[in-house]
Amino acid sequence: MSAVTEYFSDVHTRLTELEESQRVTIAATATLGATAICDGRPIHIYDTGHLISHEFIARTGGLAAYTALTFGASLSRENEWVSAHRRPVDPSGGSSARLLVEWLFEQGTIQPKDPLILSSVSGTNALIVELALQAREREVSVIAVTGVDFSSELHSNHGSGKRLFEVADIVLDNRVPYGDSALAIDGLAMPAIAWSGLAGAALMWAVTAGIIERCLAAQTVPTVYTSYNLPGGEETYRTSRETYRMTGR
Repeated sequence: MSAVTEYFSDVHTRLTELEESQRVTIAATATLGATAICDGRPIHIYDTGHLISHEFIARTGGLAAYTALTFGASLSRENEWVSAHRRPVDPSGGSSARLLVEWLFEQGTIQPKDPLILSSVSGTNALIVELALQAREREVSVIAVTGVDFSSELHSNHGSGKRLFEVADIVLDNRVPYGDSALAIDGLAMPAIAWSGLAGAALMWAVTAGIIERCLAAQTVPTVYTSYNLPGGEETYRTSRETYRMTGR
């Protein structure tokens, strides 16, 4: 069997297992998202750098309510002597993460009862854990997209020692194997082909289908984007944006 054939076979098996194992949490997330849209609330998405932050924002077939959460701060340490001899005040990012997240919530973008989807395969990043902790303190609903088994084997960089799956209200487990790469190929010493991107997208599109279904059952038609490349697509997209701006749904 070729590596390509084995890949598709593996994907089929993993997607089936993902559907079965995450059915309850997909439904819970969909209910939360539909409630938010019916109430005119955005669904915030923050991703640490993989697929979700791109796949679901202003995307054909996707929801206008999905809103990318982007924020950050950077410090240049280009001087070699400084980099070598002056350590940051908090190498773990604990206090700096706390202050940055506190500043974020002070902006008022995220409000209590808003859903906040946080995506991190490892779930160990200090900033994303701090974001989840402070969000829950403020009664924001936190949904994690993460690899529970993989993350369980890793050390958290947050001062609490917690990982993302341990501090979220709902956990969408992308079921990644340890190290994320999932396919054994003859002649290669290590597994290849990461699973998390495809798994995260599948989970979120399943959630999206569930949100739309629940909104319609509640007599609310959510704004769903169509392709910009269809005839008249530019005008349709502009109309969709305006509809969402006026209705919040």
